[in-house]
Amino acid sequence: MPPLIELIPIGTELILGRIADTNTQFLAREIEGVGGRVRRVTTVHDNPENIIGAIGEAIAGGVTHIITTGGLGPTPDDMTVDTLAKMIGCGTVVDEGLVDHFRIKLNLKGREQVSEHMRKVATIPDVGTAAANLSGWGHCITVPYGGVTLFVLPGPPREVNALFPVYIKPVLKRYSA
Repeated sequence: MPPLIELIPIGTELILGRIADTNTQFLAREIEGVGGRVRRVTTVHDNPENIIGAIGEAIAGGVTHIITTGGLGPTPDDMTVDTLAKMIGCGTVVDEGLVDHFRIKLNLKGREQVSEHMRKVATIPDVGTAAANLSGWGHCITVPYGGVTLFVLPGPPREVNALFPVYIKPVLKRYSA
């Protein structure tokens, strides 16, 4: 059975038309290319209730995987990680592998030189795993929940384009094989 995926772009700026959602176009094309099927795309505001509702509806719809984009940055409106942790009923943790990745990319001597903003970006649900983006700052978080796998991606298209082929595509190919 091919993977059945729901895409959930997160960002008030998408709903208000301030930026174009090119991630959905890219992801849908790539998913089809590996034999997967996109069930639905649900764009939501940077709002915990909207994010939780969309993920719950996707799970109820029988998907195998959910891919979210956006909400992983350092600003207060970037609340995807905290929202997922609340939804799952787990805590969050600063992924020290990501901290090291940022430290090396910024040529910092020690971890203590990594800013609080970068530590926020390196925070993930404690039941998830993070994979660094060798082509940028945004990373991929993988979280099991409700019988599905959530792939949590950043919002910038350059980041999504770099992460999908390395971390998500191989999983979907195995699933559809």
